[in-house]
Amino acid sequence: MNTLFWALQIILAIKLLTVTFNHGLHPDPVKMQRGRDRFGAAAKPLLTTISLLTLLTGLGLVLPIANGFLPWTASATALMMLVATGFHLRCREEPKVWVSLILFALAAILAYGKWGMSPV
Repeated sequence: MNTLFWALQIILAIKLLTVTFNHGLHPDPVKMQRGRDRFGAAAKPLLTTISLLTLLTGLGLVLPIANGFLPWTASATALMMLVATGFHLRCREEPKVWVSLILFALAAILAYGKWGMSPV
């Protein structure tokens, strides 16, 4: 079971680090235009905040130092994916909604596994 949790952690961490790159470090202006239109002036600080949070949670999932805080990190990731679903719905980005929901499910399984099956 521990191997399954590590695999989930690595999958989530890789995806979160790519989100950090695509939303904050190197955003594609064409792909982000719909979000900029919907959120206006708040889009840039919002994307920066999202990028920082995804970087922190992505690193927190795999860094050995953070393993003691894994249930919190997995729970935070699940919550962040629900918020991302709301943003993607508001921007009418249907494919991204499904990706966010799948990532939410993976993070929720990981959080439940760490909280429910092997409490800290």
